[in-house]
Amino acid sequence: MKLNDESTTLNLDYLPPFDWESVLAFFRAHQVPELESVDSKGYERAFATQGRRLGLLRVTHNGPRKRTLRLDLTNVPVNAVATVTKSVRHMFDLDAEPKRIADGMKSDAYLSKLWSLYPGLRVAHSWDRFETLVRTILGQLVSVSFGRTLTRELMQYGTRVRHPKTNEPISLFPTPEQLTSCDLSVVRTSEMRRTAIRAVASLVRNKTIPLDGPASSKELKKILLSIPGIGPWSAEYVAMRGLGDDDAFPATDYGLKQEIKRHPEMNINNVRPWRAYAATALWKTFTARKGVPDELIL
Repeated sequence: MKLNDESTTLNLDYLPPFDWESVLAFFRAHQVPELESVDSKGYERAFATQGRRLGLLRVTHNGPRKRTLRLDLTNVPVNAVATVTKSVRHMFDLDAEPKRIADGMKSDAYLSKLWSLYPGLRVAHSWDRFETLVRTILGQLVSVSFGRTLTRELMQYGTRVRHPKTNEPISLFPTPEQLTSCDLSVVRTSEMRRTAIRAVASLVRNKTIPLDGPASSKELKKILLSIPGIGPWSAEYVAMRGLGDDDAFPATDYGLKQEIKRHPEMNINNVRPWRAYAATALWKTFTARKGVPDELIL
């Protein structure tokens, strides 16, 4: 199906260095079935706009010399372009200041040395805060690939639409309203996690957990930890990926615990408020040491 001619192209700047391949690998591993796709050159997402119309965005890299990402938008109303652009900048962590982060890492000898190996790392963030909340609960104690499978099962509860590019039938990610009332029986997860998902959906519906705009990471973590079935790893991970908390650190993560154990001289708190970046570097070195694909970085 040919997209209509309502399109916009923008170039989004960043401060170098920028590790484009690592960010792309993260989105490849965590893509939302049917809505997101990642190929060798870029990231693409279909999303609902005004009037339930589906828009499409594609992000590619213009190359390190140009120091910009290219954002192509189709079917996106003019008055929504600024909001979508802001979301994409957040997703790809384009407003990060590499020098400030590197300076922060100097407070710990090991992390400073590690960061020098990966100076262009970014903390990739999610497109949608609610998606992050729900997918993090589903992803507890399972592999990244099985987490995607569970997400695909969950999306059976979402609204059926047609993809703006292929015209194939797809499902939108379920809304808080849809997840509050359904039994989630088709999702192969524990009943405790199903209950936790419904609880989070209810808290989003009554605005206890805000979907948009600024939110207190400390308050969000407190709310999440009060819900049975949600532990410290999930609370920190949501703060990191969903809220963009640069100091979030899921200390109970297996890979992070292994790296901390290997380097007892390291004190992760020395590099506050940049612990999320330290986590990304530690995950990267963990996967390299284990010889597993870079895209398995959480």
